[in-house]
Amino acid sequence: MDDRNRTERALPPDGGGPYVGVDGTRGRWVTIAIDREGAFQSAAVCDRLEDVLAAHGDADAFGIDVPLGMPESGPRAADAAARVALGSRRATIFMTPPRAVLEAPTYAEARARATELTGKSISAQSYALRHNVLEADGLRVDPRVFEVHPELAFGAMAGRTLLTGKRSWNGASERRDLLASEGLVLPSDLGTGGAVPVDDVLDAAAAAWSARRIARGEAGRVPEAPELDEHRRPVAIWY
Repeated sequence: MDDRNRTERALPPDGGGPYVGVDGTRGRWVTIAIDREGAFQSAAVCDRLEDVLAAHGDADAFGIDVPLGMPESGPRAADAAARVALGSRRATIFMTPPRAVLEAPTYAEARARATELTGKSISAQSYALRHNVLEADGLRVDPRVFEVHPELAFGAMAGRTLLTGKRSWNGASERRDLLASEGLVLPSDLGTGGAVPVDDVLDAAAAAWSARRIARGEAGRVPEAPELDEHRRPVAIWY
């Protein structure tokens, strides 16, 4: 098998949904599920990603806003490509550290390992995200689980990179309007799913939009020819 074929990942069969978007929120996970037409179906908050998959056992695809696949050293090609694609919004891309950095038991050790492997230290914010990344890493064996990035999704909806921050009123409103234009109208009352920050809900909804596109064979990805992780699995960010 040549390198090109090894970087292709089989898409999950599209059974008409549901499609689930997942975003980390305050140590937990918020989910938005949508139906065959892309319309809102449900929202929930789960403690673990395993609970998310169990609660949506009939889902055709999951879009998760967290890195899937850690590099051995240096930056991931997927992160670098996504930063180029987002232009002025490139800071929203989390540059995934090597596995050894995220598995370091203390921040001091993580900084030392990062400097050794990449030539740069790691921020406390990046190190704090290690729990999400390491938890998600175990789910890569599920063929329905894909890494997505909400800002790439919103850019695809708008046909341009959004200039507004998602935590601002204008930014949140613009993103909610974009979702509605795609048929995903978020209700005012999301139950327990509505108790998390607004930007996390919007990101989960964008991830669900991407999951549907993935299952339908309509999604884009960066980079176009993904590199392989330590298990020889392609690493790409979908939208």
